[in-house]
Order: sequence, then C-alpha cells, then structure tokens
Amino acid sequence: MFKEFLKSRFMSIVFVLVITSTKQSYSNEFDNISACAGIVIGDGASELRDLENEENFDDAFELAIKAFYGEGLSGSRSSEDIVIAENIIASNVDKIYMQPEWTADVYQEVIRCYRILGLKVLEKSVIIKMNINMINEYLNKYKARFKRMINAG
Repeated sequence: MFKEFLKSRFMSIVFVLVITSTKQSYSNEFDNISACAGIVIGDGASELRDLENEENFDDAFELAIKAFYGEGLSGSRSSEDIVIAENIIASNVDKIYMQPEWTADVYQEVIRCYRILGLKVLEKSVIIKMNINMINEYLNKYKARFKRMINAG
C-alpha cells in the first residue's frame, strides 16, 4: 500500500516536471525564433537602406514573419510571451540595422539565423498554410510601413 502511494506520488512529480519544462522549452524556442526574426529583418532593412535592394528586404521580412508566426501559432502563448517576443524582434532589428561595420561574427550570426528560419518555415509549413491569410495581411500591412520608415531615415 505504501509502495503504491510512493509510486503514484513519484509519477505525479515526474508529470509536473515534464509539463513545466515543456512550457519553458516552448517559450525558449519562441524567443530564439523571435531573435533570429529580428536579425533577418535587420539584415533586410540594411540591404534596403544601403543598397536600395527592395527585393532582399521583402524576402527577409517574409521569411522572418512566416517563421515567427509558424512558431508562435504552434503552441499556446500568453500575452506576456508575445510582448516579450516582439521586444526581442525589435531589439535585434536595431542590433543589426545599427551595426557600423559588419564583423565575421555578425555575418555568421545573420547566416545562422537565415538557416534557422528557413528550417522553421519548413517544419511549420502546415501551420503557416492554415493561417496564410492572416500572415499575408500582416506582411502587406507592415512591410510597407517598414519600407517607408527605412527610406525616410
């Protein structure tokens, strides 16, 4: 009887630990994708500012947003998680956009993020397809705003 109690108690503790670590890993992955989304948008914004390359900006922005939404919509997110993710994106856009000179480390980080986001889009392609109308509305609305801000600066 006591053995059964200990066994059930142990299983309950293991269950709680698994659930809490899963929630944390969802947040960590979302934060990582948000960070890379910001880096890739920052790279596209730099291309638009420095080389007037609108096509590269469009592609970078679309990749970043699709990966962000793919990950974001794949689990339940609190409003706090979303606010943090948006702040991560914004700070990493600034981090890359404001780079006075690109070092090898910055270049490697940008390339790494393009790879990560490309893989995330493939991994979450079903979720992205299911929500493509909403994602495209966001892309159309905010891509033009970003371009206008970059071109005005």
